[in-house]
Amino acid sequence: MSALSSLSAAVERTVHTHAARMATAVIALVIAFLWIPIAVLVFMSFAAGGVLSFPPEELTLEWYRVFLTNDAAIDAIVTTITISVPATIITVTLSTMIAYAIDRYVFPGRDWLQMLATLPIIVPLVVTGVAMVLFFNGTLGLPEYVSVVVAHVIRTIPFATLVILPTFLTFDRRLEEASKDLGADELRTFWQVTLPNIVPGIVAGGLLAFTLSFNEFVYTYFVKGSGDPTLPVYIWNQIRYNVTPEVNVISVVFLVVAVTMVLVAVSLTRVDLLTRQ
Repeated sequence: MSALSSLSAAVERTVHTHAARMATAVIALVIAFLWIPIAVLVFMSFAAGGVLSFPPEELTLEWYRVFLTNDAAIDAIVTTITISVPATIITVTLSTMIAYAIDRYVFPGRDWLQMLATLPIIVPLVVTGVAMVLFFNGTLGLPEYVSVVVAHVIRTIPFATLVILPTFLTFDRRLEEASKDLGADELRTFWQVTLPNIVPGIVAGGLLAFTLSFNEFVYTYFVKGSGDPTLPVYIWNQIRYNVTPEVNVISVVFLVVAVTMVLVAVSLTRVDLLTRQ
């Protein structure tokens, strides 16, 4: 028992002394595990050969030119945008209403609304995809385009809501009270006082929603039929049938769009407040 206590004390002293360095090492390993494959992908987008072998024998910008002149890839980008833009608009509208209701009012079903708004994050993507195929295509018989847009809205609403909600939490309600004291009703106060002050959060939520919609594959793959593919589906088809470094180029485009929009979204709102609620 004494030996066990001594061993426990020694371990405790070691952890206490080297905790900061151990934590730094673990974080560095995790970051390396996540980003080294992405760095390799970016590097391989400059590979001259048509075979995906590392390291490449020669570097070139040829595959970027091939991508820019690939009509099928450009059509896939256009199809993705025609889905992502309306899905983002609908998502931002609904997420703003949900965040406003959750923050400002107490009503029956408030907790259920908050749970339902974030539930798609928890449910496995494949399960939701199968459910949407059965419900949208089998039960409702929705057109393909409508089904895909609705699927993207379902996918993006939780994230947009979690980004927009902190904007309401940090809003100074005394401004609304002053507006009402001056005779403005609830609707006029929202449009002229509340909305202008929460625009950064709405823009951030919209950017994040667009990024997620632009990158969405699973829901699209299940719901979309044989029409023009979105860019993620196009990449999947290329990987299955014709692997070239052009796939890496398209992946780099995805990476740049996603990282840029997420960084802008984070800079426009204080998502750290969610951890304090």
